[in-house]
Amino acid sequence: MNTTLFRSLVASLALLAPPALAQAGHELSLGAGNFSYTSFQRPSAPITTVELAYHRRFAGEGLWRGLRLGGGLRTGWPATSTNFPLEVFVQAQLSARLGPWEPALGPELGVSGFAMLFRSRILVPGELGDLEDARLSPAYVAFVAAPLRFHFGPVTVSALELNLGTSVPSFGQAIRTQLGLVRLGWVL
Repeated sequence: MNTTLFRSLVASLALLAPPALAQAGHELSLGAGNFSYTSFQRPSAPITTVELAYHRRFAGEGLWRGLRLGGGLRTGWPATSTNFPLEVFVQAQLSARLGPWEPALGPELGVSGFAMLFRSRILVPGELGDLEDARLSPAYVAFVAAPLRFHFGPVTVSALELNLGTSVPSFGQAIRTQLGLVRLGWVL
């Protein structure tokens, strides 16, 4: 393929790209929060978390700010409630912007080393507790909402992010409730 034809093909494809993909930005953020799992008969230990996340932002126009795709790592304590105190997650979020206010929401998929419930022989007999543990998977799916997210120049600040989910493939076996207390981000 000759070079001129290749360049004109690339230029044509660039013109066909939607405007939402024309401008992109990278965002690194550091957050703190807590979460727990709750099954039908027993909860998990509450976990205090710290997370590091990366998002690639595909900017939109006007009120519509576009799409944020990314992921990150989350760790927490008490680490004694798990054998592997780490989570890995990916997210896709839609965002809007009105002045500095830039709320975001969307799904999150992840794998958690913290997917364990309290051991209780008083409340749950052995067989029932073992069956409940066997159905609790480290994989989860969740919905994330960040209604108090603000953007000031290259800095983003978010508080009280809500993340509700369940373990996969046993949907509804345990509910995962996470509250992101604060997140600070920097757009590169």
